[in-house]
Amino acid sequence: MHPQGCRGFTLVELLVVITIIGILIALLLPAVQSAREAARRLQCTNNLKQLGLAIHNYENTFRGYPPSGTGPPGTWPIRHSLLSFLLPYLEQQAIYDQYHWDQHWDAAVNKDVTEVDIGLLICPSAPGGRQWVTDYTNCAGIAVYPGGHVRNVLIPGGHVTDRPTKRDHWWGMFNREYPVTIHAQVRDGLSNTFMLFECGGRPVTYRDGQATGGTNPSGRWASSAAEIGINEWCNVTRCINCTNSEEIYSFHTGGCLFAYGDGSVHFHPESLDMDTFVSLFTHDAGDIASF
Repeated sequence: MHPQGCRGFTLVELLVVITIIGILIALLLPAVQSAREAARRLQCTNNLKQLGLAIHNYENTFRGYPPSGTGPPGTWPIRHSLLSFLLPYLEQQAIYDQYHWDQHWDAAVNKDVTEVDIGLLICPSAPGGRQWVTDYTNCAGIAVYPGGHVRNVLIPGGHVTDRPTKRDHWWGMFNREYPVTIHAQVRDGLSNTFMLFECGGRPVTYRDGQATGGTNPSGRWASSAAEIGINEWCNVTRCINCTNSEEIYSFHTGGCLFAYGDGSVHFHPESLDMDTFVSLFTHDAGDIASF
């Protein structure tokens, strides 16, 4: 009797095994990537919640909302960002204490405190490797040209026609010209009004998911120009995820995260109806959005 030798894989069997492993990896990889993005989006949501909570803590302390892209009362036109006023409520008291409020945010004396990275202001879904930026900001208003792309909503005290371009502006919660200072001024209700928005990826300029090669320095968290305004409409149908050149933009698939005045955070798709968007954006137009 001869001892039976060990039988190895044939070439065909080996190729079959490799093929099966390749198929399994192809099936699992999208699921793993989807799970990772879900985790990143959850972190992004939590960041916005913390920012919303910081704004409410500021309001409780000072009995009013922080200024939007300008200086505190009596110091205008010294330039600061809305986010700078929130530093003590974002566990950044040390930066706040060293900040020179009597100087512009980009003055030499503020260089050391404004050139720091604040992790809470970065959405993990956005590209990394950027310095001193924020992926979250406030939005001053919507510009609608004559014969505009959304319905003509007249907001008391906020219907402006004396612009060189003859544009009408619809104002959000935080803006420089018609600032909201107390809760009572949000007549549409805090739970029906956008407060903070995503504008991810700055200073690199993106359009429809692709880097354009341009840059936009307004993404600095301390910059008084960090706020955005809705001025561009993709194919005259939407204003979400068109470009991050001072517009609403995220790196989440199919939409963006929005923080509401009551501190809640919701994800809205790019296809959000423009009339609904305007109703949620404005704070005192008396036009409550319905889904």
